[in-house]
Amino acid sequence: MADKMSFQQKLADMMQLAQENGMRMTAEETEKFFEDDGLTEEQMELVFDYLLSQKVAVQGYERKPGMVQEAAESEDGAGKEETRADGLTGEEKEYLEDYLRQIGEMQPASGEEARLASYLRKVAEEAVKMHRAEVFVGDMIQEGNASLVEALGLYPADDGEQERVMEDVRAAMRALLASQTEMKRRDRKMVDQVTRLDETIREMTDELGRKVDVQEVADRLELTEEQVRDILKLTGEEPEDEK
Repeated sequence: MADKMSFQQKLADMMQLAQENGMRMTAEETEKFFEDDGLTEEQMELVFDYLLSQKVAVQGYERKPGMVQEAAESEDGAGKEETRADGLTGEEKEYLEDYLRQIGEMQPASGEEARLASYLRKVAEEAVKMHRAEVFVGDMIQEGNASLVEALGLYPADDGEQERVMEDVRAAMRALLASQTEMKRRDRKMVDQVTRLDETIREMTDELGRKVDVQEVADRLELTEEQVRDILKLTGEEPEDEK
């Protein structure tokens, strides 16, 4: 594998290319980007997941089962229910029923509107199939529809149109799922850090019978003073000055 700086530069170059392509990449383009680096299959999976986490739609890539779960679960298995395909909530079912009713009542005024309308139900069905608890099904549909509009402008109305259009729609939905999963993972990590710091400060205060300073807490948690100060800022508290 290329050295760290070279690899990071390639990731940056790849993201620039994706942005130039409207936040789209194909799996083939991505693999070609790193063909000289000798990446393993697992390392390429991480590259694809990185793109998805940045909301880049990767056409032709299917996330392997278990990848999302492993990234989101904590050591005790927390978070499993958030990353597997669960049933829709009552609110989501109500939203979906109303949305499908509106589609059924549509009266396209032109050929292009009819072409778009013919895909809307397919996008909704795909959103339900790919649904995960951390993303509201309506957001999935909206993301898919945004990609649908772009795709219909890219591909001609021929026999292969539907497959190409729907692959773009699925790629956009996968990117949204990956982005939201990563955000929730970071949120959980932040909450864990704040909880751990709060508990440690209380324990040390009880042990020492006085307020503790940042240096003492950092030593106990095996963190740097700057890390402790950053976590304290998340709680809205001002760190105690060092004695």
